[in-house]
Amino acid sequence: MTSYTEQEELDKLKAWWKNYGNSLIFGVLLGVIVLFGFRYWSHQKEQSLVDASALYDQMVQSLRTSNRDEAMKTGDTLIKEYASTPYAAMAALLHARVDHEAGDTVSARKNLQWVIDNARDSGAIHAARLRLARLLVNSGEMDAALALANVKDQAGFEAEYLELKGDVLSAQGHRDEARTAYREALKHVPSGSPYLPVLTMKLDDLGPEKTP
Repeated sequence: MTSYTEQEELDKLKAWWKNYGNSLIFGVLLGVIVLFGFRYWSHQKEQSLVDASALYDQMVQSLRTSNRDEAMKTGDTLIKEYASTPYAAMAALLHARVDHEAGDTVSARKNLQWVIDNARDSGAIHAARLRLARLLVNSGEMDAALALANVKDQAGFEAEYLELKGDVLSAQGHRDEARTAYREALKHVPSGSPYLPVLTMKLDDLGPEKTP
């Protein structure tokens, strides 16, 4: 068995440090930088959510006090500076609703399209698609509305998309196709839902099917 003296052990340690010391220091420093960088990023992300939440509450409160201009200004800030937070999409949806109520369909469309293009929450995206499609229907842009309705992943919004499709087809005079869409929509509505009579009424309004 080989025996090493204290000096030999020291020489081996010096040689090892000479070869790997710098790499070890770099690795430790890199680990520290990554750790603190992640903590800083997490803190900034959390702070961004807190700030965005406060701004959204401010926007809602401004609308409650009929301060529309201030609400829209706050909403614009959320959309521009806090786009990565869910509050930006919520603000854009609210902005679009207020715009529509004020008759500003151009701004309403712009904000709804922003949600479709930028939101990360699927619920917000579907809400924006459906609202934008309704605006298109109101302006007679049926093909564009139908294109928004024909989305593969409907994520729990099946009834709403099928109703929209039925409305467009009905407006285009395709009564049989509209009837099919409404019937499919009814399959996705639970019994007792207040939404059920609305679909049933639309289906009844199409009248009886033509017999061959």
